[in-house]
Amino acid sequence: MPPEPTTIVYKRVQDVELYIDVYPPEAGAQDSAPAPAIVYFHGGGLTVGDRTSWFPQWLYERAARAGIAFISADYRLLPSSTGHDILADVVDLFAFLASGDLSASGCSVDAQRLVAVGTSAGGYCCFLAAMHATPQPAAILSLYGLGGDFLTPYFLTPKDKPFFLGRELLDPADFAPLMHPACHALPPVGGSPLTYHGPDSPTPGYPSNPRMQLTRVYLQEGTCLDYIAGAHAPSLSAALRPLVVPEQPLTDAERAGDLAAGRTARAEKVARLRAALPERVHALFPQLRVTRAWPRVFFAHGEADSAVHVQDAVHLCGLLRDAGVRAELRVVPGEEHSFDYQKGAEEKFGGGGLFDEAFGFVTEAVGV
Repeated sequence: MPPEPTTIVYKRVQDVELYIDVYPPEAGAQDSAPAPAIVYFHGGGLTVGDRTSWFPQWLYERAARAGIAFISADYRLLPSSTGHDILADVVDLFAFLASGDLSASGCSVDAQRLVAVGTSAGGYCCFLAAMHATPQPAAILSLYGLGGDFLTPYFLTPKDKPFFLGRELLDPADFAPLMHPACHALPPVGGSPLTYHGPDSPTPGYPSNPRMQLTRVYLQEGTCLDYIAGAHAPSLSAALRPLVVPEQPLTDAERAGDLAAGRTARAEKVARLRAALPERVHALFPQLRVTRAWPRVFFAHGEADSAVHVQDAVHLCGLLRDAGVRAELRVVPGEEHSFDYQKGAEEKFGGGGLFDEAFGFVTEAVGV
């Protein structure tokens, strides 16, 4: 386990304080100059989790040994907040790191050598940083990141069969306080820890925090984008449904990282989405804001991921390459969501494998 971090407030909004945990590099790994840093965003479907959730031990250990600080961040959660609020938090975090005082942590960081890393929903935060943050991150590492392609049946089509990690369908009525319209009366939430029923419960080990299943409900109802965009009446999701087409299985070329053949289809999809969306939400859709100005991006995504489909990474990686951005894609055969947290992951993906390759991408970006 990592040592105890220094916890710092980077933002206050209404009655909510948003925190970062700062982990300096190992003693002797950093010289006197400000250190490069990884800025890590947790997963949780944008509805649950905090800066301690799903901590990527494999990445932290490599960073600490290499003289790279590790910063894990909170951000506001859906609902009652929206993607606009999360975007503001991401932008404010990077501005804070450029001008804020981290001396209490025992290290200083070089704001020009920040790498944004995110798992699942945290990947979406990384994409927001790439588009909008100043200073812009030097690179992005997206591990099965959310948000590479929102114009898909997965996000927009109501579902009547299990679709998410093989888990059961849920009754939306059980989540009524967290659903539109009741959810709009909720106060902002800056973090929501993972909690489970105890051994004496009829459902031991089952999530006791309803937010842990909330994104599943939104996806099941086909209304996830309404909550991200804050556009329920009329429903943004309903307006986009006629535009979706079925996802196609990956080709052998795509599995190998060759995305050239899909360029025309990608451009056509982006054009349809751009024309259908109101301008006020364009900033929340990474596929609409791809330019040559993006930093380099490394995507790692399980081919069998049923929580965030691998086609998301293929689509966004392809758009970045089309724009002339350095973007690398590693499709991990047979792997589901959160493959890097499975038992034995270090043995499976370390030792010169995916973990080391991804970290090599980070170190190259920050000159370590």
